[in-house]
Amino acid sequence: MTLFNNIIVPLDGSELSAQALPAASIMARVSGASMTLLRCFDPIPQWQVDTGQGRFRGSMALAEHDRVSALLRAEQQLLEKRGVDAPITVLAREGPAPESIINLANQQPDALIAMSTHGRGGFSRMLMGSVTAKVIRAVCNPTLIVRCNERDCPVVPHHFENIIVPLDGSDFAENALPYARDLAAAFGARLTLARTTPDSEYFRMNTEWGAAHEVSTTKHFDPENMAARLSETAKAYLWRKADELSAQHQSFDVEAVHRLNAPSETVIGLTQKLDNALVVMSTHGCPASTRLAELPSISFTGS
Repeated sequence: MTLFNNIIVPLDGSELSAQALPAASIMARVSGASMTLLRCFDPIPQWQVDTGQGRFRGSMALAEHDRVSALLRAEQQLLEKRGVDAPITVLAREGPAPESIINLANQQPDALIAMSTHGRGGFSRMLMGSVTAKVIRAVCNPTLIVRCNERDCPVVPHHFENIIVPLDGSDFAENALPYARDLAAAFGARLTLARTTPDSEYFRMNTEWGAAHEVSTTKHFDPENMAARLSETAKAYLWRKADELSAQHQSFDVEAVHRLNAPSETVIGLTQKLDNALVVMSTHGCPASTRLAELPSISFTGS
């Protein structure tokens, strides 16, 4: 698999931010990618500078850079002791974490960014989840998100058994398919294509609203018929995509799942039902001018 040639793992010294490392290591193993451990540190504040006492900003920043680099090298050695054989580099940068991650990602468009959604941001003590949200909105790189907290963090498996791809019939959503396809092949996982459409109750509620507000277009609206038509169209689309993938790639199984509910409920339900699942989906993170080339986010969900 040659989806990405490097995996950037932002760390901040907390155990929660380090929860992204096992999943990143798995991706490095199956893709043959290298890993970059990135940690940012606070700029030296002016009040700490005292040239009369020999405390210069440059030398103090260099000392902090060396300290953070040493911590990253310790993390690197721990990964190597655990059997991670991917080439690992460490990178300490001065400044806010989001900007540093985004700048590095822009320099490496073929890199995967692996982050947890909680932890502590070194510069502003913000939650890692806020840093993650800023990064996802700004970069076009694929991102792997490990969602956990101090009480409940999933145990990352040695391999993923299920790859879930939410689709809505658009070309934009299908941007996730090449990644999902190659990940399914690499792990030998089942690929599940999921799509939802509204049920008749949804259309009935809208019909009642239209009647109450005297919207004439709803007078001859049949909720049951509309729900059935959309459902059949969605199923035909899913079966066609599943057949195409099955014909092109015989190294993994493909399943199509249609549900009559909200997309989020369908995805959550599948992650609860399927063991060791990875959700691969396109997100609106890149600027509008590059949205068509936007790469998907990858979200790990544990069983």
